[in-house]
Amino acid sequence: MSADHWTYSEWEENTVEKIVTTGLSVPDVHRADYLRVQIKLAIQQALLHGRSGRSNDEPVVS
Repeated sequence: MSADHWTYSEWEENTVEKIVTTGLSVPDVHRADYLRVQIKLAIQQALLHGRSGRSNDEPVVS
């Protein structure tokens, strides 16, 4: 994909990795809140992509 956009599949893989990697470094007291926010945002982005009618091979557009 271009430098400006990821396919959905690329976005999904990178988003999961970012959430896990960063989530593990967040202090225990804040980890659950961080994960809730990030998972909610990822679900919202995935829904927008799906509702747009785009396939998993097409770019994710914010």
